Amino acid sequence: MNTLKVRKNFLIDKNLIENAQNIILKKHKNLTEAITLYLEAIVKNPNILEDIKQEASKRNASFIGMLDGQIGDINYKNLI
Repeated sequence: MNTLKVRKNFLIDKNLIENAQNIILKKHKNLTEAITLYLEAIVKNPNILEDIKQEASKRNASFIGMLDGQIGDINYKNLI
């Protein structure tokens, strides 16, 4: 994994930034504006972090990824 060092303890995946760059440029002027909007949204609604985490952890381009969010948490012991 290639990383970019922003500050001493702030490392970012280089491929992630490059992949996100085109999307960010369509909606925002630059990465700084996008990060600022993200932080402002967190300050106004801290619960948004759970939604972001859930969206980021979704798989894609596979059959199992298509089922993300479709299958609930089931306790299989209760089915017996």
